[in-house]
Amino acid sequence: MPWSDALAPYGRAVSFGGYAVATVLAVSEIAVLALALNPKVDADYRAYYIDRTTTCLNRDAIGNYTLGQTVSFRSDGAKKAAGMIVCGWSGPVADGTHSLGETSRLRLRIPPLRNGLTATLQMAAVIRPPQITQRVMISVYGVPVHKVTLTGKEPKTVSFAIPHAAFANAEILEMAFDYLDGIPPSPAASNIYKRSIKLVSFRLNAG
Repeated sequence: MPWSDALAPYGRAVSFGGYAVATVLAVSEIAVLALALNPKVDADYRAYYIDRTTTCLNRDAIGNYTLGQTVSFRSDGAKKAAGMIVCGWSGPVADGTHSLGETSRLRLRIPPLRNGLTATLQMAAVIRPPQITQRVMISVYGVPVHKVTLTGKEPKTVSFAIPHAAFANAEILEMAFDYLDGIPPSPAASNIYKRSIKLVSFRLNAG
């Protein structure tokens, strides 16, 4: 029997093995491509990095807070303020903590309450003519609680009520600031870098 006939089965086995390897590699590449096109990531990651539907990337931050306490968001209150900052803020400097992007969020622990809260904030607008005002919508768990238009460079004291229904019996209060007139640092800059306000201080009182 010729050697070629004797080796034929081995050749077919090698060819079959090669096809099998190629098939496995092809399937793997398709799976990787599918994952790249539709990655399995959490909702916060997807909204910030993939869908670009937010400029505020959620992080696990919950600040400890005592009702009636005024927290400085200037350099002198950096340690206390840092625990409350979720996203959408730069680091505190001498004139306050600057907002970044189209939304900023704060999150802090609160004691059980039967009634609502009163918030008192000092904020200043970031202005650059012709933009001389900043509109800010403040909400708690998605419920709008206050809208303010800031003008001028000097900080403005803003007080407003937060109804109990906005947070119910939650032990954590989450407050969002949405900006309608953010100023990009340059025409080509991403929305993530828009500037709108400087938060100078923050206080909550019961009732």
